[in-house]
Amino acid sequence: MVSLYSMLWVSAIFFGVIGVIRGLRREIVSFGGIVLATFALFQFDVLLRGVFLASISRDQAFFVQAGLFCVVVYFAYQTRSFGGYDNPPGQQGPRSNRYQDALLGGLLGALNGYLIWGAIWYFLDINDYPFAPLITAPAANSISAQALNSIPLVLMGSITGGGSQVLTVIVVLLFVVVLVVM
Repeated sequence: MVSLYSMLWVSAIFFGVIGVIRGLRREIVSFGGIVLATFALFQFDVLLRGVFLASISRDQAFFVQAGLFCVVVYFAYQTRSFGGYDNPPGQQGPRSNRYQDALLGGLLGALNGYLIWGAIWYFLDINDYPFAPLITAPAANSISAQALNSIPLVLMGSITGGGSQVLTVIVVLLFVVVLVVM
């Protein structure tokens, strides 16, 4: 059986490799979409789970939450890079340092993988791990149980004391950065 903590690292490495292939510019756009999806699902969690998903089972609620998140992530990864610099590999263009672009893209891709799997793990946790024989809650003193406090939405909730002021500031700064860079 694979622990959820191991899956977090596998996801970070997988998306890091994708980030190396795609480059920094595309990963920035994807990062923006992932952060905005995380923000929206965190901000409207009470409304979504308390009103719209209150009458369905926990496994269906998980599928709705994870499905909404995955749809936004899918479209975030389908966008083109900003700035108009989309050269195929091997062609010279406005990019000055392809190694730096690949390295930074890999680091941001790994962060994206952490955010994506962390959000899915959060949805499993708040829905009390609805797939009991296949996916179970981490044991009390396991590495996964300790890592549960470091997934993105749990960190944001603990930093803000259950509110979303820090996350709102992050989203506003993200909009400003995207507007300035574009």
